[in-house]
Amino acid sequence: MQQKQRIIGLIIAAVCVGLFLIHEESAAKQNLEKARANLGRHLFYDTRLSYNLTKSCVSCHDPYLAFTDGYRTSSGADGYNVKHNALSLLNVKYRTKYTWANPAVVSLQMQIQFPFFNEHPTELGWKGQEQLIVNRFAADANYRQLFKLAYPNQKNPFNTHNIQEAIIAFEEQLVAYNAPYDQYLKGNLQVMNQQAIAGLKLFGSNKLGCMKCHVWEQPFETNVANFSSGIRIPSLRNVMITAPYMHDGSLENIFAVFQHYEKKYSLNLNKKEQQELIAFFNALTDTSYLSNKELLNPFQYQ
Repeated sequence: MQQKQRIIGLIIAAVCVGLFLIHEESAAKQNLEKARANLGRHLFYDTRLSYNLTKSCVSCHDPYLAFTDGYRTSSGADGYNVKHNALSLLNVKYRTKYTWANPAVVSLQMQIQFPFFNEHPTELGWKGQEQLIVNRFAADANYRQLFKLAYPNQKNPFNTHNIQEAIIAFEEQLVAYNAPYDQYLKGNLQVMNQQAIAGLKLFGSNKLGCMKCHVWEQPFETNVANFSSGIRIPSLRNVMITAPYMHDGSLENIFAVFQHYEKKYSLNLNKKEQQELIAFFNALTDTSYLSNKELLNPFQYQ
């Protein structure tokens, strides 16, 4: 009997030790992920990331514009504009397609190569300048500490792969799923006024049929992007703070969008209906992430 109790005691002790080790391993993994995201945050906002010290990721992805930039198309380090309007980075971790016109780009690891190494036009201008740029960060005492925390088992963690991996780790923290419409879908029916609700009904009506293309992606669900005529159909989250619109940024404001689709589909929207749609679009805005200083410029918010 005593031997049986000892065996049971040993089993319980082994289970407890195992659970403790699992907890410790999980905590260590979380700390490492946090350290890499913090390193990525610094890199994201640092113009030393471009070969001529003029551009950073935030140049095209401003947090106050839902991580877009407000321009028709973004300009690279040499001053030449890229082909497409900057896509928002919010909820990027849940996407399966990452560019306007190339559905073959199916991971952030693939996507990040473009701003780093594009030449026509140059964006960050890494091609042929890799070691020069990496050495800037290796020479900085603050970055040496950040890299040490993010890659504690590497003797020399300063390389292109780690820089890209850290930026991706930061980008994956950019999550915003708390718009009034999200709350409305959860049952908080008071969060949207009657004008916005009318706009929602109009948006989904047979008259407009917007929901045939624009799917409201949900938290933690993989967003399978639709493409129309080879061009990505974008999310409408934060649509009212991400003008100009379309893949080429050719439509300056929401009224230009209405006019565009009026010509294309003869929608016959009156002013009241336009205002209802705008009220609904405003209910798609979520800037709650701005209260998290760990997502903002570390050189302004320590």
